[in-house]
Amino acid sequence: MNSPAIPKRWGTAPGSRFLFVVVVWVLGAGRAGAVAPTVEERETASRFTTERLLSECPADLPFAFRYGGRPSQQLLGEWHRAATAEKLDPNRTRHTVEYADPESGLRLRCEAVEYHDFPTVEWTLHFHNEGADETPLLEDVAALDAAWQRRGDEPFLLHHATGSPASRSDYAPHTTPLPPAASQRFAGAGGRPTNAHWSYFNLQWDDQGVIVVVGWPGQWAADFACDALRGVRVVAGQEAVRTKLLPGEQFRSPLMVLQFWHGDYLRSQNLWRRWMMAHSMPRPGGELPPPQFVAASSRAYEEMIGANEQNQIMHIDRYLEEGLMLDYWWMDAGWYIQQHGWPQVGTWEIDPERFPRGFRPISDHAHARGVQILVWFEPERVMPGTWLYEHRPEWLLSPGTVQDHPLAGMRSWHSSGLGGSDPCVTHNPTDQTRSMADIRWEPGRLASHPGPRGEYSVVRWQAAESGPHQIEARFLALDEQTTTDVHLLHNGQSVWEGRIRLEGHGPQAAFTEQLTVEKRDTIDFVVGWGDGSHISDTTGLEIQVTEPSGRIYDAAEEFQPHENPNGPWSYGYLPPGAVPDSSAFQLYDRPARPGEEGPRLLDLGNPDARRWLTDHISGFLTEQGIDLYRQDFNIDPLPFWRAADASDRQGMTENQYVRGYLAYWDELLRRHPGMLIDSCASGGRRNDLETMRRAVPLWRSDYAYEPIGHQCMTYGISLWLPYHGTGTVASAAAPYYGGGWTAVEPYAFWSNAAPSLGSGIDIRERQIDYETLRRLYRQWRQISRYYYADYYPLTPYSQDADAWMAWQFNDPEEGSGVVQAFRRHESPEAQMRFALYGLDPDATYAIEAIDGSGTTHVAGSELMREGLAVALEESPAAAVICYRRIP
Repeated sequence: MNSPAIPKRWGTAPGSRFLFVVVVWVLGAGRAGAVAPTVEERETASRFTTERLLSECPADLPFAFRYGGRPSQQLLGEWHRAATAEKLDPNRTRHTVEYADPESGLRLRCEAVEYHDFPTVEWTLHFHNEGADETPLLEDVAALDAAWQRRGDEPFLLHHATGSPASRSDYAPHTTPLPPAASQRFAGAGGRPTNAHWSYFNLQWDDQGVIVVVGWPGQWAADFACDALRGVRVVAGQEAVRTKLLPGEQFRSPLMVLQFWHGDYLRSQNLWRRWMMAHSMPRPGGELPPPQFVAASSRAYEEMIGANEQNQIMHIDRYLEEGLMLDYWWMDAGWYIQQHGWPQVGTWEIDPERFPRGFRPISDHAHARGVQILVWFEPERVMPGTWLYEHRPEWLLSPGTVQDHPLAGMRSWHSSGLGGSDPCVTHNPTDQTRSMADIRWEPGRLASHPGPRGEYSVVRWQAAESGPHQIEARFLALDEQTTTDVHLLHNGQSVWEGRIRLEGHGPQAAFTEQLTVEKRDTIDFVVGWGDGSHISDTTGLEIQVTEPSGRIYDAAEEFQPHENPNGPWSYGYLPPGAVPDSSAFQLYDRPARPGEEGPRLLDLGNPDARRWLTDHISGFLTEQGIDLYRQDFNIDPLPFWRAADASDRQGMTENQYVRGYLAYWDELLRRHPGMLIDSCASGGRRNDLETMRRAVPLWRSDYAYEPIGHQCMTYGISLWLPYHGTGTVASAAAPYYGGGWTAVEPYAFWSNAAPSLGSGIDIRERQIDYETLRRLYRQWRQISRYYYADYYPLTPYSQDADAWMAWQFNDPEEGSGVVQAFRRHESPEAQMRFALYGLDPDATYAIEAIDGSGTTHVAGSELMREGLAVALEESPAAAVICYRRIP
C-alpha cells in the first residue's frame, strides 16, 4: 500500500474535455438486473435464526461466555429458558429468549431481530443481576461465536477494510485468504471502533458468504480462525470482559449482525447497502438524509477562533450572492468560552465577546434565507480550565492514577494567554527518570521548549550584585529529533548563539565565560525552534551563575514550581521573530503538574453526568436554533475506561459508558425527532453500526482534500455506507487552514465529491472562478441522487499516481446511473474501458457526458460485455458520464 503523501498541486485545466466510445474489449463480466434477496438467501438466514439463535441446545447457540468459571454451553442447559416472538412490522420479527440462573439471580436476555425482506438477523445480549448480592465473575462474553464449513478446495476469503486513522489509506479495502490453520485478529484502537480496523467484514467461501458486523462504539475484537480442515470459527465481542455485576446492575454485548448471501461478492455488498438504507440508517422526518451542500469558514478562521456574529452572517450572504445555495451553514470548533484555543473543551457556553447575542441572530438570518445551521460539539473530552473540569470533577474519568502517569511528579510553567502546553519550562524534581515519547527528563532535569508559532522559551536570571560573574550554560537535546537555536542575552544584547543539530552541529551547545554585570542586570537563556518547527524541540538546561562573592546560583536546583519570579530566577517567553527580543519578555503565569493534569473523559455511564449533558445540549439546540448536531470525539477513551476498573470489574466502565453514549443520542433524537446527527471522531474513527444507526459521518476523515486519497476513500467506504461526507476547496493544493484565492479544478472537485459535500473556499475572495464552481455544483446536484443506488467499483483499488480509478452507481429500477472515472497525473493511458454492471442487456441506453458535450445510444449488452471506454486527453482529469435506459 502506498504511504501517505504531502498534497501536491495538480494541473487540471478548468475546461478539460473527455470523450467516450464503446470498444470491443472486455474488462470484466457485467452482472445484470436489480439486487434483491433470493429465496435461497432468505432461507439460509431463517435456518440460522431457528437452528442456532433460537435453539434450545446451548451448544448450538452462536454466542458464548463464562460465568463463575463455567462455560455457557454447560450452564444454560441448567437455567430456566423462556422464548417469545413479536411481529414488529411485515418485514421484522423480534425474538426474545431469556435464561435465568436460579442460584445467583443473573438473567440473560437475547434480543434478536429477524428480517424477512433481507437475509439478515441481528442480536444483542443483555445481562441483568436481579439478585440481592453481587454475581460471580462474568468473563469472555463473545456476542458471536459461530463456525462455517466450506465444500471446495479454495480457501475462505475475508473481505475487510482499514478504518479511518486519518491517512491516505482510510477505508482501503482488503481481501485476505484464510487457508487451513490461518487466523486473523481485528480490533478497535484506543477504544474508538474504526480507529484502525473497519468493524464490518464479508467472509466468502464456495459460492456464498456471510457479512459479519460488530456494532460497538468501544473496544471490540474479532477473530477469524481456520481449523486444519475446511472450517472457520468467528468470535467477536467487547475485547476484555471479566467483571462481577452488582445488585440491579446490567451489562450488554455489542450488536451482532449477520447477512447471508449466495453468488457474487459485489452483489452481496449492494445487498448490504440496500439493507442499510431500508433498516439501519437515520431517517429524520421519516426520510433518508438527502444529499446536501454545506459550507463553513473554518479554513479562514482556524475553525471558529476568529469567527463572530458579523463574519458568519457575511459568509452566508456571500455564498447566496454567488448563487451557491447552501443546505447547511457549518459552525465548527472554537465558538465556546476557552482561553487556549479550540481544543480546550469543557465549557459549553457561547463566547460572549465574539457572540454577544448567541447564535440566534445567525440562525434566524440563515433560516430566513432557506439555510439550516450545523454546530460542532465535543462533550466527552474535558480539558483543564473549563467549567466541567473545575466544577464537576466527580463526573470525570482519569487515564490512571498520578503514580501511573509517565510524567508523575514533574512540574512546569506555561502561558495562559498563549494556551496549549508550549512554550514552557519543565522540571523533574523526582529521583526517577521521567519519559514521554522520545523525551527523557533525568532526575533534577530542567528543560525548555519553544512555542508552536515560533515563541522563544526563556529562563531569566537577575543579578543581585555588580562585578564579574562566571556563567556556565549547557543546552542539550532531550529528544532524538531536537533541532533548536539557543541564545544568551545580557540586558537584551546577544552575547552568544548556538545550534543543536543544525548546520552540522551536534546534540549539545555550551557557553562558559566571565561577564561583567551590574546589579539588576538580566541574563536570558533562550531556546528557539531552529528549523521552523517546535515539534520535538525539548532542550535541557544546565545553568550555573557564580557571583563575585562566590555564591553559586543553579537554575535546576532552585527551580520553583509555585512562584514566578522566584528570587533571581524567572520563567517566560519572547514573541516570534528573526532574533529574540528580550524587551517583550512575558512571564509564564500558569503552573502545571503534568502528571496530575491533562485531559479527562466525561463519564456518560454516570446517570447524573448524562442527565446534565442531555438537558444542557438539548436546551442549547432549541434556544440557539440549531438544526444539525455535530459531535466530535478527539480522544482515545480506552485508558480512561480501563483505569477506572478494578481487577474484578474489567470491561464494566466501558460497557456502562457505551450504553450511556447511545442513550444520550437516543434521548436527543427523541426530543428533536427531525434532527440529523453528524458523527465525527477525529474524522471517521467511530463509524460502527450502532453509531451509524443514529448518525451519518459528514467528515469521513481528517485527511483532507488531497485527490487520490479521497478517490480511494469513496471507493472503499461506498461498499459499506451509502451516506458519508467530506470537504473540498475544489483545489488540490489547498492547505488545511488558510484564506485567499484558490484555483477551481474539476479533477480536485470530483475527487472529493460525496453525498454530503462541504465547501471550504474563502468566500471573501471575489476573484475565485465562481462560474466554474456554480457549474460543478449544479452537476453534483444532478448526479447526487445516485449515491443511494447500487455501487460497483470498475477498477482495482490503487493509490498509484499512474493508475486510473473508476466506479459506477446504478439504479436498475429506474434504468439509469452514473460513471465517475479519474485519470491520475502520471497515467500514460489516455483511454480506459469499463464493463458496466446491473444493466438490462436487451435495452438501449442513452449515454451523455455531464458537460453536455454529446449523447450516444448504446445497447446494454455491449456496455456490459465490451465496456464503456473513457478517453481523457489531459492528466489529471475526471469524467462524469450519465446514462439512462431508453423506453
